[in-house]
Amino acid sequence: MRWLLLLCVLAGCPKQQVKEQPPLADQMAVVDRDGRIAIIAELKSEILTSYERDEPPEIESSMIAPQVGTIRVGVGPGDVLVNEELERAPSRWPLDVSAPTQTEARSKKLEIHLAQDASAAWASDEISWRIKSCGRTAVIPLRMTSLFARDGDRWVLVFEHMSFGRPPAPVRDGTLRGRTLKDARIDPDIHDALSRVLAPVLSRSIAKTPNVVSTGPEAVIIGPDITDEWQGPAMIDARVAAGNLRAEDRRVGVVARRLETATMAYWVGNFVADLPARPGVAAGKVRLRGTFVFEKQRDEKVDAAKKGKAPEPCSKRLSDEEEERNPCRWILVQGHVSQSIDDGPDPDPMKRDYLDLASMVFGTSLISPKPLELTCEQPK
Repeated sequence: MRWLLLLCVLAGCPKQQVKEQPPLADQMAVVDRDGRIAIIAELKSEILTSYERDEPPEIESSMIAPQVGTIRVGVGPGDVLVNEELERAPSRWPLDVSAPTQTEARSKKLEIHLAQDASAAWASDEISWRIKSCGRTAVIPLRMTSLFARDGDRWVLVFEHMSFGRPPAPVRDGTLRGRTLKDARIDPDIHDALSRVLAPVLSRSIAKTPNVVSTGPEAVIIGPDITDEWQGPAMIDARVAAGNLRAEDRRVGVVARRLETATMAYWVGNFVADLPARPGVAAGKVRLRGTFVFEKQRDEKVDAAKKGKAPEPCSKRLSDEEEERNPCRWILVQGHVSQSIDDGPDPDPMKRDYLDLASMVFGTSLISPKPLELTCEQPK
């Protein structure tokens, strides 16, 4: 027995091999094509259902930092609600319509795009909001953009932006209309990186630095005017306002449980534009609202052997050599800039009357905008 022990010492006994367990795969990054289609279909159903129910959204989610929060931007000057304010939110639709009045929201162009790692999705839609009264139907065209986080097996709203398109113009008394926001930033480095991406968009100089925006079918920028929409390759030519935009306040966050794994980010804020004079409209300053979605994507430098395949999502760590060859960077995939309708100087979201919008839609038939009351008598 002793000679066996001595032989073991001299020759070296084999040690038990402990096989290392591979790191857990990122579940978000391995969703296959059929899975992505199913996830998008699920979100589409939820969005269309929300048009009918018009209920306050859920705001509890580990994917959204509470200090930045969930945000809803609407048509009126006071329609900017954050976090707990959404629990008592009025209707997202821009007129105070009594219960007996029939209304309907028709989706005209709902488009949903899923993040490369399936952690989030952004949506845009043209909505025909219809009010039936006196045997007639009034149609109000609205634009909507939104961002959602995928939290486990459910979708959670990050922000929603709804607007009524028309050419931006200073209000009659020269003041800046619209509720302001309290600044909130998830991280200074991310804020600075997104600021560099956003600067060419706000200064109407994307063509000089085209790599700051996506030019694929998933990309869109909507401006204040009803005709302001740029999608895909047209993103390069986007000009969201006649004058350069200066940021006033902003809430900047990411969609992720941990900052270091985030591949989706968002920016919601107010901007001031100096608009030049045009026929019938004097020059002046206006406050515009902006919501923007950013995705961290790899540069389109794909090896020849991988040609024809989509780049790996930034949530997946590659080798140092591949990371250097195909680095990740933030790019803009969705933007929406609007001016609120003029409802007077009071920005309280609970005291909205939408007199300006109601007058444009109903003209002499309008008796009262809050609640909406119309006359059925035909003008002589």
